[in-house]
Amino acid sequence: MKRYLLILLFLLLPCAVFAEEEVKIALTPAPIDASDIASIKRGAQFFAANCMSCHTLVYMRYNKLAQEAGVTYEKMPVNIKSWPYGVSPPDLSLEADAKGVDWIYTYLHSFYQDASRPSGVNNLVFPNTAMPGIITTFQGTQVKAEKLPTALFHKQQWFDLVVLEKQGTMTPDKFDQTVTDVVNFLAYAAHPYESSQKSLGWWVLGFLVILFVLAFYLKKEYWKDVKRK
Repeated sequence: MKRYLLILLFLLLPCAVFAEEEVKIALTPAPIDASDIASIKRGAQFFAANCMSCHTLVYMRYNKLAQEAGVTYEKMPVNIKSWPYGVSPPDLSLEADAKGVDWIYTYLHSFYQDASRPSGVNNLVFPNTAMPGIITTFQGTQVKAEKLPTALFHKQQWFDLVVLEKQGTMTPDKFDQTVTDVVNFLAYAAHPYESSQKSLGWWVLGFLVILFVLAFYLKKEYWKDVKRK
């Protein structure tokens, strides 16, 4: 009898492992481009119009691009103390550094309907998230796929695990572009002067190379006279 129980346990163990791994999805690489200023501007405008009613960017340094898009400290909900479900929305100034752009990109795509949650939605990347279904207005209604892929559960993408049941105000391509723009802006918000700093860095390195060459030949010229003495 014990032998049969051991065989049964051996057969069920892989199923238990797959069930545990099923909730872990692979992060989809965010197709952002730090040099695409038009995308960053669109992301800033969407953030100001739709995200800034809850989220802040208080640690972002003054930036003309953000200001022109409407991302200003005066408009941020910095003084609100009471939030739905008792959870304060996080400041997103450094979210791209803390979680990574791939995490944000996948998170924004991964909402699905869940009647057991107070907000009516849940998320594949961040289970039991307190964020309400604001994204569903644009993306549409997603539900969990009834039949999951059978191979390599732990490597599945978000689009393998959910199905778009009803389209929102945006087509899937338009929604994906909007999410890309928002993630591009959040990456920019974490490092608004990264491009100019990189450009300046090359000039500094060039200056140091020239300075090294001049110092090298100056040293040779100086020690040439010392050796003669």
